[in-house]
Amino acid sequence: MTSKLLAGALPVFALGSLMAATAAKAEDKPDIGVPDESIAADLPFDSVRASLAASGVKYGVNYNGEYYDVTSGGLSRGSTYNGLIETYVDLDLEKIMGWKGATIHANAFYVHGDGPTAKTGSIFAVSNLEGFETVRLDELWLEQSLLDDKVKVKVGSIAADTMFFISDTAAVFLNGTFGWPGILASNTIQGGPGYPLTSMGAVVTFTPNDKLTLMGAVFNGSPADPFAEDPQKDNPHGTDFRFGDGELMILEGAYKYNIGLEGTVKFGGWKQFNAPEGVYSDFRSGNGVNNDYGIYGIIDQQIWKGDGDKTITAFGRISGSPTDRSPMDFYFDTGVLFAGFVPGRAKDTFGAAYGYGQISSDLVDTDPSELKTFESVLELNYVAQIANGITLAPDFQYFWNPGAVAEVDHAAVWGSRLKISY
Repeated sequence: MTSKLLAGALPVFALGSLMAATAAKAEDKPDIGVPDESIAADLPFDSVRASLAASGVKYGVNYNGEYYDVTSGGLSRGSTYNGLIETYVDLDLEKIMGWKGATIHANAFYVHGDGPTAKTGSIFAVSNLEGFETVRLDELWLEQSLLDDKVKVKVGSIAADTMFFISDTAAVFLNGTFGWPGILASNTIQGGPGYPLTSMGAVVTFTPNDKLTLMGAVFNGSPADPFAEDPQKDNPHGTDFRFGDGELMILEGAYKYNIGLEGTVKFGGWKQFNAPEGVYSDFRSGNGVNNDYGIYGIIDQQIWKGDGDKTITAFGRISGSPTDRSPMDFYFDTGVLFAGFVPGRAKDTFGAAYGYGQISSDLVDTDPSELKTFESVLELNYVAQIANGITLAPDFQYFWNPGAVAEVDHAAVWGSRLKISY
């Protein structure tokens, strides 16, 4: 199946090769198409990749493989292996055809193996990579930059979790809730446009200066059939470009500052409009409602900076949604990350993060003997850079009240992830 992805990308790469000879302008440091963290940086110079980059075509392939073992609690014990092969291409349309400020991005991946969350039974996915085994188109969008890149308009099939509700510090952790948080995955229709699903939509980003960023987006309300038992199986290859499931709007503002130590604060909110009848209901009355919404705040703050690359950074995120219709009505996570503390390993990091999701009291009241009031997770991990573009991340997670189900015991999970970027 992976060969189909590569075969589909070959015509794009061939187009870039044909146009390489007419690359518009030389630069002092030409872009050779190699990402900052890539095994290609230590390989012999790739003239084809450099030629494509000069023509406006960049591509890459990444592999992630991970092993986990549920050693106690949850629904069952045992080990799992799952992985993700991803390929992507970025087209600079100004270099290719003279369309100033326009770019096209596409990426696809092959998810394989069995993830550990089926064994823990948790709301928060143990791994932010696991999913239904398939070849899947992820994002496919066109972006137009305007007003000297101060305004960017993106349209197409978009993953909201790459743009909204993001903490850069939290991104190093492997549990899914530290990316697309559990409150959004629980309260949006079919989990919303977060990995491994995307939705058709449009995003406008306004960056008037290097400190302030404002974003607004409207997505189709569901990435799959709103009533499908399993949305990933319902839209197995990411090519069901749906419309007509209501509208999901997300707004966010971010401000960067420096008080001797760098920080970023973000505030945002989301609302689902015109949800299909039967998706949402008032837990107290049982009557249907056609919307849900939430607000959130985020802070990333460097709290110490030492010699060289030594830093300590903390993050915190908090969110709330209405109790009468939202399965999860309150959420917060927090954590701390240490970088550069291991002698001779300036790029290694280690840290701890904690996430808490409160189950709606109105929902718990519908079945108080079976439902618990919260689920939470603690994650400890270490990310070691083995070589340029290769990292190994040992990981430990502990869950309290997995799934917020009364008969499921607290769960302990050990694992490790290998990532190779080309």
